[in-house]
Amino acid sequence: MDNKLAIAIIFSLLLASTVLWMASAGTNKSEKDGLPKSLDQHYEHGPIYLYEMYELGESMVGITVNIQQNDITNATRSFEVFAQEYDDSSLMVPEWRGYYKPNDVRKMGDALDAGNIPGVFAAMGEVGETCARCHVDTMPDVYNKYYWNDFRNVENVEIDTPEGPKPWVEAKMKYLLTGFDGIGINIKQGNQSNAERSFNMFETMFDNMADACGSCHDSEPRYYVSDDIQTMIGDMGSNITAGNLSNAEIIRHGIGSSCHKCHIIHIPPQYAKLDGK
Repeated sequence: MDNKLAIAIIFSLLLASTVLWMASAGTNKSEKDGLPKSLDQHYEHGPIYLYEMYELGESMVGITVNIQQNDITNATRSFEVFAQEYDDSSLMVPEWRGYYKPNDVRKMGDALDAGNIPGVFAAMGEVGETCARCHVDTMPDVYNKYYWNDFRNVENVEIDTPEGPKPWVEAKMKYLLTGFDGIGINIKQGNQSNAERSFNMFETMFDNMADACGSCHDSEPRYYVSDDIQTMIGDMGSNITAGNLSNAEIIRHGIGSSCHKCHIIHIPPQYAKLDGK
């Protein structure tokens, strides 16, 4: 078989399979049957449900913080806030009420009133276990639906190629991929000149395709341990020491936003691993 014909056939099969995959993913599982419709209203004007979960989690942790600091009076106050937040959040998504265990929350309160600290933590562990189960079951779909943009929107973007503008999928398969893999293939074959040709193709296509990625990636990459976050942590400490607690809280929210972005990236694949075991 002629080499050019063989390459054309292979490319056509790869392109067809890629397009078929993207087309077959026409309906997101999370939008179809993975998440309850009642959740939509809590993301229509911002991540209201997420904020409620933050308040719920912080009030629960507040009980532990106050107990650790021998402040039982405020531990009781933290519990009262937590119990109310727990009840309120249970009404937001009726389909998820099965994850809530109000009896265990009452056990926490009773143990706290009796000064039975081990009992408080035992009941808290029961509550936390059901919280974790809900997170594993639902959080990946929530992130997929409400936080991740749809990669299929990129497929119609046209990219400059040696043949002129081509759809993103075709440009990727025919030029970006062949340029990248061609570097390795030619290196293995000891062909420096063709390795350079493949590199030039890859470099050009990499730059040409960057604009398509810019529809989602519109800022410099940041990591939760990067210098800017470390600076924020230092600033938060300085504000606390100086008594500027409101400023410290604003900074803390900024740090928390960075943490949440890390969660969006890493939690779905990690929970998928847990779900598969």
